[in-house]
Amino acid sequence: MNAANFSVNDYVVYKGVGVCRVEAVENKTFDGRSYEDYLKLVPLGAASSSYFVPVGCADARLRKPMTAEEVNAAIDSSSDTEISLTANTRIRRSEIDTILKEGDCTHIISLIKSIYTHTQNCRSTGKKVLVSDENALRAAENMIYPEFSFVLGIDEREVAGYIGERLSR
Repeated sequence: MNAANFSVNDYVVYKGVGVCRVEAVENKTFDGRSYEDYLKLVPLGAASSSYFVPVGCADARLRKPMTAEEVNAAIDSSSDTEISLTANTRIRRSEIDTILKEGDCTHIISLIKSIYTHTQNCRSTGKKVLVSDENALRAAENMIYPEFSFVLGIDEREVAGYIGERLSR
């Protein structure tokens, strides 16, 4: 999406923040010398917060939210992707970080499934669940659940069930 084409009230996904509404385009200065046009973004569910993204950098930092069809395709494709969690915790953390940084929803869903299955297996056998795995699971969920909730028109707490139901078909 071309930054020049963003309009007030458009919804965008801001990397690292989530779904936001473009509230305004403002000419601002943050250094007291040069003025530049910024998109003022307000995150969904956090009306008291706002972010300013330079219009010139918007293409690199913002994207359109996925469509419902794209969400469903990502879920469906994740059933073909298996992520093996290595026992070496340093390597596992590195692999998980790589998946999260890439931001591919299909891989993130596969990662969520893998970590969830691993933690369930640990709990059922009395083994300790690593805090880093629990943190990675929350980070992965926080990356996709808000957008999926927005796009599908369901509560964020229902996203995991929606994914699970779709995968069990």
